[in-house]
Amino acid sequence: MAPPCLRQHHESSLFSQFFALKLGKSYFVSMQLQRIYTLAFGLFFLVSVSACSDDSTGDRFDGTGGISGTGGATGTGGTAASGGTGSGGTGAVAGAGGASGGCQVIECAGRVTLCGDCLDNDDDGLVDNDDPECLGPCDNYEGEELLSGVGGETGEQCKADCYFDFGNGAGNDDCHWTRSCDPLEPKVQCTYNEDLLPSRDCPDTQSPLCEEVCTPLTPNGCDCFGCCTFPELAGMGPSGDEGYVYIGSESGCTFDTVTDTSFCQACTPAASCLNTCERCEVCLGKPDIPEDCFPGSGGMGGNGGSAGSGGMGGSDGGERCPDGKQACGLPGDDPCESGGFCLTGCCIIVQ
Repeated sequence: MAPPCLRQHHESSLFSQFFALKLGKSYFVSMQLQRIYTLAFGLFFLVSVSACSDDSTGDRFDGTGGISGTGGATGTGGTAASGGTGSGGTGAVAGAGGASGGCQVIECAGRVTLCGDCLDNDDDGLVDNDDPECLGPCDNYEGEELLSGVGGETGEQCKADCYFDFGNGAGNDDCHWTRSCDPLEPKVQCTYNEDLLPSRDCPDTQSPLCEEVCTPLTPNGCDCFGCCTFPELAGMGPSGDEGYVYIGSESGCTFDTVTDTSFCQACTPAASCLNTCERCEVCLGKPDIPEDCFPGSGGMGGNGGSAGSGGMGGSDGGERCPDGKQACGLPGDDPCESGGFCLTGCCIIVQ
């Protein structure tokens, strides 16, 4: 039998071997579990990434910054006007085939003409009294040629009617004239006949009814029968004064051809029914007026110490419109009241 000290040493050695064996097995198991956990986590990560990349319908993070949104709802826009008079607010846009905002349909003799229907009938971007080719609310031709489209003749070759109202003949306005009264013979086959001056067909004065019906519809620079002057005709008259042309010439008179007698035949205005073009008036072919024609624009001061004595212009620069008529059509002017048409710078109301 071994001595106690040796036996004790032997038992201690056995215990150490047993503990080391146990410890080694635990370490081995721990390492194995760690590998399993690592593999499992890696597999889970790969599956998750694959699932996210294949999901095209779900929310995703876009590499260009932020989550890609679906966008806002598309607006439905305003309702386009479909004919008739559009109510139009401030800055309203005309609907296709509708009335432009702020424009009001105007009747002439119970009819709505092409220059009173609030439509751009000739597709030039201008409507009714904003279109210089519209010669008034009764004009039924909104084209390049300065025709009225509502008559202006009586059915006879040379006799003339009010060029700017609605209808043929003098029955509604009692205006009388014949082209044979004009020595410049503006119409074919209408030979000048001096013996007609004066007569019922070529009166020195027109009747009060003609003055009442036709004169208000006649643009500045024209007589009642379509004989008109333009700035380009200055000095081209028979006596070196302003020239006049018949805007109803058969060959087609336009703003661009007023100096070409092959399109616009020269004429002599009927003094009995002439609306002259004055310096401070807007006229056919003359859309602007001098600065000193506006009230309060001042003028040229007088000489010396007297406060402006001898000054010119300002409120005394001339009248744009007859008494009782509202000025219109230029910057700063108010629009015409309901039923009004802005004709060469002045509002007129069709009766």
